[in-house]
Amino acid sequence: MNKFCELSAEKQKEVKTQVCEMLANGLGYKRIRKKLQEQDLSLSMGALSYWCNTETKRLRKNSFISTPSKELSYFVGVMFGDGCATKDQKNHDYCLMLGTIDKDFAQHFSFCVTKLLNKTKEYPVHSGKNNMHWVNIRSKELHQFVKEIKTDFKKAKPFIEKFPADFIQGLADSEGCPAISANNNFRVEVYVANSANLELLKYTQYLLSKYFDITSTTRLTKKAGIIDSVIEGRKITRTKNLYLNAISSLEDVKKYFLGIKFSIKRKQEKLKDGIAIIENYKSEERYLEWQKKYVKNKKQWIKISCPTNCEFTPKPGFEPGSHPNSSKESFANLLYLALASVVLSRALARL
Repeated sequence: MNKFCELSAEKQKEVKTQVCEMLANGLGYKRIRKKLQEQDLSLSMGALSYWCNTETKRLRKNSFISTPSKELSYFVGVMFGDGCATKDQKNHDYCLMLGTIDKDFAQHFSFCVTKLLNKTKEYPVHSGKNNMHWVNIRSKELHQFVKEIKTDFKKAKPFIEKFPADFIQGLADSEGCPAISANNNFRVEVYVANSANLELLKYTQYLLSKYFDITSTTRLTKKAGIIDSVIEGRKITRTKNLYLNAISSLEDVKKYFLGIKFSIKRKQEKLKDGIAIIENYKSEERYLEWQKKYVKNKKQWIKISCPTNCEFTPKPGFEPGSHPNSSKESFANLLYLALASVVLSRALARL
């Protein structure tokens, strides 16, 4: 006899719906359990009682239905990237979590999961140390769905291929970035994802080619066995090969920028600025122009809050060029106003 916990998420959904119908028809726990046993399904009385008093009342309102959508495709992309699924079997706690330095990324993830679970209020975004932002979702059904598609990637493809742009965006928000080579040969690329999952990256390469006519390459970047990083003095040895899927040609980068995009504002802005530098400046000018807007911080370019070439923004009521420091004429105008003020004050004192 099959146990309920061993069924797929879709099959569990069918069973719960069936229980709802039997309850609506006035059947009690024992009769419901007997009918389920006739279907070769074992379910404890305690679990059935919990359903009838809690979950089945919320079934149509707050449960996950695995129907293709933009939100589900984006969610799947994130879960193959920065998303994390954990389970505490003892406390029956099924958690889906995202931690990121980008608050807008966390907010977009929260919005998508809220839609998937038919919630009326979005899941809160919590801020923590090191400028990290967290979203925590507890849903057994959604957790089981993630477990299924990670165990068998083929099961994820029908959901992904309905909305491929959202899947790639979710993956790139998690694992990708604009890659700027700011030197004598200024270049802009899109690193879609770094991952040890070669099947995932090859499939992403296929999606880019088929649905967006974008050529990308997947290459090995780090081999298993090398010292990958040092954390608190401890050398961390890589246990798996690391691969990178990248878009290199400018035309394909522009297709990505317009057709797929990053939902993270800072990444999309950097990509936009990189493309603009190439299109608006000569090759010998690009590096210097880029340095006016971005500064190198460790391994990445960070946008300067007020670039060195930013123009003065006049206050309301000022015409362009009339700022006190902008010309000799402005200074003369200020001197005239000062003298007029002195003359007026003296005239008033005589009255």
